[in-house]
Amino acid sequence: MHSMTTTCQTPLQVSLAALDRVPGGHPEPIVEFRRPGGWLLSSYYVSTFQAITGEGLTLDGDGTYLTAATVAACQAWLREVLS
Repeated sequence: MHSMTTTCQTPLQVSLAALDRVPGGHPEPIVEFRRPGGWLLSSYYVSTFQAITGEGLTLDGDGTYLTAATVAACQAWLREVLS
């Protein structure tokens, strides 16, 4: 499952994924932000991302930033997908 969002700089793919890097998996899914072409930019546990309130989010050291409105839109998408 994925959606698209846009930062101030570039479009990003927002995906819901299993955390397969942990042996046996992990009980909580993660939300991933990827640049066009599939390069992983940043990922968060869903509960951590959903706990952000009224703030933007810097995704990496080069200044890729989600505004508070974009964070809220991604959170709404996650609530819809997970319900």
